Amino acid sequence: MKKFTYNKQFLYSDLLAVASIAALAGIISSVTANPLEKLSDQWYIGGSLGISDMDPDGGNTWKTTDNKDMSKKIYVGTDVSRQVGLEAFWADFGEARLKSNIGESGKVHYQAIGANVVYNSPVKFAGIRPLGKLGVAKFSNKDKGAVNSKQNNKLTVFGGIGAEYDLTENFTLRSEYEYFDKDISNLSVGVNWSPRYRDHSFISEQNRIQKQPVNTKKPPENIINVYVPPQPVVQPVVKPQPIVIQRAAPKPVVIQKPVAPPAPQYKIVHKTLSGGSHFDSGSAQLTLDGRNALDRLAQDLNNQMIKSIRVVGHTDSIGSNQANLSLSYARANAVAAYLASRGVNRQLITTQGLGETRPIADNRTERGRALNRRVEITVKSVAKIRIR
Repeated sequence: MKKFTYNKQFLYSDLLAVASIAALAGIISSVTANPLEKLSDQWYIGGSLGISDMDPDGGNTWKTTDNKDMSKKIYVGTDVSRQVGLEAFWADFGEARLKSNIGESGKVHYQAIGANVVYNSPVKFAGIRPLGKLGVAKFSNKDKGAVNSKQNNKLTVFGGIGAEYDLTENFTLRSEYEYFDKDISNLSVGVNWSPRYRDHSFISEQNRIQKQPVNTKKPPENIINVYVPPQPVVQPVVKPQPIVIQRAAPKPVVIQKPVAPPAPQYKIVHKTLSGGSHFDSGSAQLTLDGRNALDRLAQDLNNQMIKSIRVVGHTDSIGSNQANLSLSYARANAVAAYLASRGVNRQLITTQGLGETRPIADNRTERGRALNRRVEITVKSVAKIRIR
């Protein structure tokens, strides 16, 4: 059986690998992380099942008779930027079965713990996002039967490739292949779960603006009575008859029921801030053009009878669903906070982030992605106002 022991050269190479992975993760995190994307909002957990391929070296004494078994893996991770994440995992690769030249049989059970950096492609293909990973794993093995192996702190640098597909806002399907060394590789399929944002200022999709009923009842027609004076009837002189004066019928009395005043008709005005000129790329920080646009909007809204203001943030499809959802919400909150600083009543403002779920243009083109990076503002007022 292969003896996993260290010499100084291997120990130094393993330590150097660990330091390199840690340094790479720190550099990527410091360069790409958005200060508004807190790590506590970006964590996720996952689990997977797969098939492992184990090839222990038995030399001339032992021969592997079954090198495949079911593998199990659980992991936890966090997105440090829109494309980069850090993960820690525990994996059970199952058992490799061996047989000796003299007929003895045995098994070697492999387990590992480790950490890795995950890179998610910024581009999706038919909803599928490719990924790559690089990390360090520490292996341990347990002998069963007549096998007698030894393994001391076996550290190895490993890599992997795979893809993810968003099932819902919370669940993501992941498939990946990992190569650890010439002894072990693993092919698996699993599911990631991330918590959905439940901030009290989020608005449900069903809570939309209700249209006020229109009063379709016709007012009663006005009745105008014309008075006709009575005409005297004169009998012929030949045969005098008494004069009969006919009086007109009494004027009818028309009672009109009061009509209830119509319900107030609210006016709705829309304004859109594009991400290309009003926000820094990949950030919720307002640019000078963005602040100037909101200054004009605040002047138009002040001293008006405002019913409500709804601010909704959107992003393009670049990056993970969780990161885009957080960025869109942060941009909506940035607009609300700036309007409040310019005298607009903050209690009238509600915010929402929809991430990449509501595109208005093609995300495959630069112009389409620029149109999708936007913040939509809907103002509901009693009187009609003009927004610049």
